[in-house]
Amino acid sequence: MSSKDRRGTRYRTEPGPRVSTDFTYRGIDAAILENEALRVMVLTGKGGDLVEFRDKRTDVDVLWRTPHKWTAPSDRYVPSTNTTWNEHYPGGWQVNLPIAGDGMEIDGSSYGQHGESALLPWDAEVVRDDGEAVTLRLTVELVRYPFFVERELTLRAGESSLHIDESVTNLGGVSLEYVWQQHVTLGEPLLSPAARLDLPEATGINAPYGDGFPNARLEGDVAYEWPHSPGADGGTVDLRDIPPRSATVHDQSYAIDLSEGWYALTNPELDLGFGLQFPHETFDCLWYWQPFGGYHESPWFNRTYNVGLEPTTRYPGDTLPGDLGSNDPRDVLDPGETVDASFTAVTYDGLEEVTGVSPDGTVEGR
Repeated sequence: MSSKDRRGTRYRTEPGPRVSTDFTYRGIDAAILENEALRVMVLTGKGGDLVEFRDKRTDVDVLWRTPHKWTAPSDRYVPSTNTTWNEHYPGGWQVNLPIAGDGMEIDGSSYGQHGESALLPWDAEVVRDDGEAVTLRLTVELVRYPFFVERELTLRAGESSLHIDESVTNLGGVSLEYVWQQHVTLGEPLLSPAARLDLPEATGINAPYGDGFPNARLEGDVAYEWPHSPGADGGTVDLRDIPPRSATVHDQSYAIDLSEGWYALTNPELDLGFGLQFPHETFDCLWYWQPFGGYHESPWFNRTYNVGLEPTTRYPGDTLPGDLGSNDPRDVLDPGETVDASFTAVTYDGLEEVTGVSPDGTVEGR
């Protein structure tokens, strides 16, 4: 038996990694992947959602779970209202396709918030299960859009990293626009005023807020050098800092022009952090949802304390604030074309500040 500092994410002990699809969670088909470092639960019967990402060393699940009584949609039913996604939202980590953000009409179909992929059951198959690694393959064909989505989750022996390989294929006969999003939400106890959020160099954007953000602490419709956002009170807010639940604030920011594709949330009081590495050439905008006790609308009513850190293929608007120019809100996939991406999610210890997360799960910092 041997070990290595968890910042390198690799060590060898017994037993090896395991995977099983013989579970249900709140009546929904589920799968569990685990090794000596991590336990990951996936809702195969609803969106392929990750609803548990538990660091075994600390027994902390880093993902957020919603406070309301959510349910899974009826089999292959894709509602069109803008409230439906939240009504079926457990928290955790979703894949959103073919849109993300507010609903819209596309070629005769009406979409509610965040599209349809997270509202459908996915087929699940164990494609690797040996002493070195386990791999769960998830696939789904969307209902209203001719997209086929494949997602492989791999957990290797001795690693505190989950490796994800994902692809989207256009089965239709015409070119189609889309937005592709990894909707990751983190919560307590990892999230607290003791925690710190680190990103690479980036440009920050706060979209025009309007009446939807009465509890905003940030100034809307501005661009700035991340992490120093203009505040609603005329001051400056350091977005690396996490407000307490009692702050009762709610904001939405975006990071574009990322120099690298990663982020990390570190809580030195727990000696625990969570990092995600993603391909920023494709996922060129990181959405930063900030409901720190002040999201006043249904179904939250100021009950939420979490962050959404969501790599997305586009900034969700036709234009950017200031002089940054225009940005088409959707990419295009031609008939028969496939686009793919790989991600690494990792827990780590021994750090207070992170300067990088690599594809193999190595976390660098101080």
